[in-house]
Amino acid sequence: MTAPEAPKPAKGPVQAVLGQWPLALVLTGVALGLLVVAVTGHWRIGCTVIGSAVTLGGVLRLMLPKGQVGLLAVRNRLIDTVLLLGSGVGILLLTSGLFR
Repeated sequence: MTAPEAPKPAKGPVQAVLGQWPLALVLTGVALGLLVVAVTGHWRIGCTVIGSAVTLGGVLRLMLPKGQVGLLAVRNRLIDTVLLLGSGVGILLLTSGLFR
């Protein structure tokens, strides 16, 4: 029999967030966009920030290896990337006024 492994020390809240930095980056961008809309009332600028953050999430999901992508990986890479990039680009197109 082998000796049981020593338990790993628990992660603190800062370490837990830093371990999920791709998701934290996307959520920070979305929160910043919502804050811009709430404070200034400029919905196009805020929605552009939100669309850019979601598009960045799609690029991060496409480019980062599986071990670093964290909670951005929900389904397989292709589906996650298509959904995030499609949503982000769709938001950016809608806020640009292309579909008036």
